[in-house]
Amino acid sequence: MNLIETALDVLDIGVDRFDYTAGGLHAQAWVRPEQLRPACRALYSLGFFLETVTAVDLIAGEIMQGVYLFNHYEQNMRCKIILETERINPVFPSIGAIYPGAVWHERETGEFFGITYENSRDSRCLLLPEETTFHPLRKDFKPQGQPVDTP
Repeated sequence: MNLIETALDVLDIGVDRFDYTAGGLHAQAWVRPEQLRPACRALYSLGFFLETVTAVDLIAGEIMQGVYLFNHYEQNMRCKIILETERINPVFPSIGAIYPGAVWHERETGEFFGITYENSRDSRCLLLPEETTFHPLRKDFKPQGQPVDTP
């Protein structure tokens, strides 16, 4: 059992292993929203750091995925955690209290994908004006005056 499995096994979260040389990732776990914070606390307690927080807009399935990448300070142990919610008014738990650097990533992802991070320490727009009402990384975003093909 590797460190990733050790961290998540206690929470009854299954881990899919990967060949790191093939894709740069050792493991991946799918979690429910209520499992995200406990999973992050477990990874943090074993020395994992947060690489990034981002999202994937699965427009065809009306799903928004939250994607969290972690690595270990002493061992090369890259892990991806994924959770899903409905695409309309997506809400994910904030992990900023566990990984303070996550707040910046959540702000950016929130404004570009239209995601709300529940209990975030700072939800202001990071790059776009505060009055912005569009989310440019959503698959159905249409720049003013330009047609956009959708799948």
